[in-house]
Amino acid sequence: MRPLTLLLAAAAVALAPPRADAYTPENHERSVREAAAVCEADPAVRLSDADLAALVHGAREPDEPTIFLAEIGVQRIEPGARGKRREINAVRIAEQSFHGSPNPTRAPYGDSPEDQALRRDAAPVPEEQLLANRFPLDVFSYDTNRAVRNKLLVNASQLLCVSLAHRDDGESGRKLGNLLHMLADTYSASHVQRSAPEGSPPVCGTEAIEWFFSMDLVVWKRHRRADEVHDDWRFRCLVEHTAELVRRWVPSRERVGAARDPASKLARANEAVHETVEVLCNRVLRADPDVLGRPAGGAAAAYSIASGSDNWERVFLFWRKQPKDRPIQPVGLTGSAEARAFVDRVNNELEGFGRPRWFTYPSREAGDYCAALAQRGTLPAPLRCTAQEIEWAMEGSEVIEPLVMPPRVSGPTRAR
Repeated sequence: MRPLTLLLAAAAVALAPPRADAYTPENHERSVREAAAVCEADPAVRLSDADLAALVHGAREPDEPTIFLAEIGVQRIEPGARGKRREINAVRIAEQSFHGSPNPTRAPYGDSPEDQALRRDAAPVPEEQLLANRFPLDVFSYDTNRAVRNKLLVNASQLLCVSLAHRDDGESGRKLGNLLHMLADTYSASHVQRSAPEGSPPVCGTEAIEWFFSMDLVVWKRHRRADEVHDDWRFRCLVEHTAELVRRWVPSRERVGAARDPASKLARANEAVHETVEVLCNRVLRADPDVLGRPAGGAAAAYSIASGSDNWERVFLFWRKQPKDRPIQPVGLTGSAEARAFVDRVNNELEGFGRPRWFTYPSREAGDYCAALAQRGTLPAPLRCTAQEIEWAMEGSEVIEPLVMPPRVSGPTRAR
């Protein structure tokens, strides 16, 4: 984070109300409570008041104000922000997938020999696939939508593994709540564009992801309003899916908890993860193959920084006609080497903040984890619980903090 931004962010934290101005943890709590009410109708699900409180705590937790999140507040009042790509600090980048969004896009390539050499390795989107009314900001993405969905599935798997095996019921519920927050953000119109559910009446589970938006190109003045909506099909389907996940979690946690040894807990946890990932792939995170292959990031017209909603322009240039809303669409993918270098850069910056180098992202060359599950009938290796995660959960280790997940490694080596 740049020094001036850091100073402004610190002031924003000191003066801010007890919630981040661009986020609405109240809506996350509402979705969990409404889902719990649905579960009460099922006598097989015994969700205690303590469990519900833990789920609510976990669902609100990712939006708790921090000096790094306060960067959003600075961006909300930045003069001349329309059409300007925002810088995102390393901590927010590392946490962004826990809010259902991809990595930020790359800054537009310049005219320097170094940039032009990198651009030659990039894969542009065919001209006929570019939106006719897109804002002319030629940003490139580090990831495909498939890589983003794979990352969300890894997050879900790790959170669920720890939740199922944790020795403390409160921490167990918090980890599931973190997972529910991540999925809930994919049902906010300013995070993810989805098709409406199909059928008459519409059937939840038929809605499909069409576009993951990146937070470097979102206009925050409209972002929060979308996060507050709770009377549309998105929120209704979110509640239905949340209730289904909670119904599965309650007995799964009992089965894992009843196992006598770590190996049995690991096996039972992976069975539960397998069942949950099937629900995520088939209902909650559905997406067509052609969508998965596209560059992730950018934002649709109503939510992009080219939406014409810059308050500063309306105050100081009130005689000008307000510009039309325009989408910002990535015009291609960076080269693979540049995508790997991006991950290294984020980890270097995290280390500078005194944070562990735990930022990872599935390679965009990796196959679709959902397709692999459907074809083979077994949980793909990147989504399997590890013995180390089960051990951490059984010990009540604090190594897995909110939005900080140690990368999965083979063998007995501990993440440091």
